Amino acid sequence: MGCSLVAYNDVTRRAIATIDLRKVTKVEDESSPLRSPASAALNGYDDDDPYGVGSVERSFRLEFGHEMIKFYADTDQEKENW
Repeated sequence: MGCSLVAYNDVTRRAIATIDLRKVTKVEDESSPLRSPASAALNGYDDDDPYGVGSVERSFRLEFGHEMIKFYADTDQEKENW
């Protein structure tokens, strides 16, 4: 599919979403150390967001301007494969 990421339904095996990866504006590794709430204005840290930057092990996100998609891997190897 080239520069597209296609999501399939586990039951029907039909494509349910296609994401154009050429539109990604930022890739962020969420497994980096937690950021200080004191620097919230600078880095977007949100104490009320349980899935914010650094809160989920082996995670990363793709940003598309004002939208984002978060990905979570079960193992370090699986994350590396992504």
